[in-house]
Amino acid sequence: MPALPPSMVNMGWEYPAHLLQPDMAALTPAGATQPGNAQQQASGTAAVAAAANQGAAAVVRMSAAAANIIGQEQPCRVKLRLWRYSLTTPVQALDFAALTITDAVLCSEMGVHFSPCGRFMAACVACQDQLSSTAPQPQSLHLPASSAVPTPNIVYEVRIYSVEQCTFGKVLHARRIQAAHCLTSVQFSPSSEHLLLAYGRRHISLLRSLVAEGGTIIPVHTILEVYRVADMSLVRVLPTAEDEVNAAAFHPFEGGGIAYGTKEGRLRILRHDRAPQPHPASPSLRSLEDELLEADSVVHVGASSDDDA
Repeated sequence: MPALPPSMVNMGWEYPAHLLQPDMAALTPAGATQPGNAQQQASGTAAVAAAANQGAAAVVRMSAAAANIIGQEQPCRVKLRLWRYSLTTPVQALDFAALTITDAVLCSEMGVHFSPCGRFMAACVACQDQLSSTAPQPQSLHLPASSAVPTPNIVYEVRIYSVEQCTFGKVLHARRIQAAHCLTSVQFSPSSEHLLLAYGRRHISLLRSLVAEGGTIIPVHTILEVYRVADMSLVRVLPTAEDEVNAAAFHPFEGGGIAYGTKEGRLRILRHDRAPQPHPASPSLRSLEDELLEADSVVHVGASSDDDA
């Protein structure tokens, strides 16, 4: 298996082992540092070794707990290739790929997207975490092999690649995500200024809050995230207590909103109306359904006119 590319985002949920190490001096018995006979010194040495193993065992437990919280599911990783295509020579053998991404994450057919402006491509990629790879290893603490600290050195990033001629294949921006195995859609906005991520599972790593209702606790998870392409900063989050997204996409026209389909067969349409809200008693108050019916009637009128002509 080829080596993974290094992560471009030096941050993550995992803690380096040296940050979780307790103070060995605090765990060392007071008598261990006092001068004495050989038997006392041997006893003190054994106590220090026991304290070191105890601290290392705590590291193991904390690392394992963190791994369980995030989850051990691994997404489907494939090799993604891009070839150049020319309209003048459409029948041409695809011999040499212009770009190869060895570990792209594709949980659905909407996992990779080209921007409408034609300058970018977005994809989720498996990477090697530089933070955990540089953390001290448990062998220095003389732990048994079976007690090795889990070092999850594979992380997942959503990357923005350039597909312009002069910088083709260059990674312009990257953002680390936790639930790559739940990712169902990666989509650019019509203006190519924002990127939409949709998640198809209510996973623990996407948990935002717990809501008490009717004597029960309802978990609320993130299902949609919107990032700014210029710096991959998070600008919008949509949480839910019931939906799991099969696919999500922006409306093809700017300002048209977002639509997503759920695993239960529901279609959700989200819109942000910046226009001033009319008075509730005003007859001009129109819903989305009214606009859709009006648009449908316009299409039918246009089709009738074409038939008459």
